[in-house]
Amino acid sequence: MVRLCHQLALECEELPRPFHRQVLVPGGRRVSLPYEFLVPCLCIEASYPHHDSPRSKRCPFRDQPAAYGPELWSSVRFHDYSTSGKDQMAMVLSASCPLRTRATLCWKEAVAEAAPCHDVPNSTASEEEQAYTLDKVDVHPQLCFRFSYGNSSHVECPHRPETAWNVSVSTRGLQLHLRLTSSVPAAFSAALCQRRGGQCEPEAPLYTVTQPEGSAPGELALLLPVQVLGSCVLVWRSDVRFARKQLLCPDGERGS
Repeated sequence: MVRLCHQLALECEELPRPFHRQVLVPGGRRVSLPYEFLVPCLCIEASYPHHDSPRSKRCPFRDQPAAYGPELWSSVRFHDYSTSGKDQMAMVLSASCPLRTRATLCWKEAVAEAAPCHDVPNSTASEEEQAYTLDKVDVHPQLCFRFSYGNSSHVECPHRPETAWNVSVSTRGLQLHLRLTSSVPAAFSAALCQRRGGQCEPEAPLYTVTQPEGSAPGELALLLPVQVLGSCVLVWRSDVRFARKQLLCPDGERGS
């Protein structure tokens, strides 16, 4: 009898349906065993058909680079528990193989799945029993976790499309008018910037506004001088450790 199984700490667990087959193989014959994902812990177990027969096991994929590619991450289920109310990113992993992954933050240039995700320094999440959490985060669908295992990695973003705050910009004479709406108590900072080759670095001075704890959700306003034709403004939450800077330009251009 032969079967495929997933090697866990103490046992080789049966594959989920419909891949849980055990096949009787006559001597000298070959057999094909289907599986859903090629993962490092996928093993082949063989035994004689009589009761309590000793079992022989081989795990040929542990050292195969192909087992650490996209199929490994496709086999993982990501349960998102991130919440803006707690300023916390949180995800729980359910995996066929026992994985001790590392999770750090990165921010995506766009919502598209193939968009680059830029690493955020010093943003390693804490882990306990496959639950990964990071506090003081401005939860946003483009501020994501990068999970790394060996030489392989996968980006998973919060599954909720809504954000805790929004901002719009308009021009009033020689001023930029920022209109902020927030559903949580928060502090915001803004700075003018000039676009140079795709970059827009904030320039002094820094402008700030705060929605105090206990106040009802509402609108906040900031007025910034337009110093140079073509000025843009960067806006971000400044009361958390990790936040994306949102770029707004009076001509309607938006970015990260």
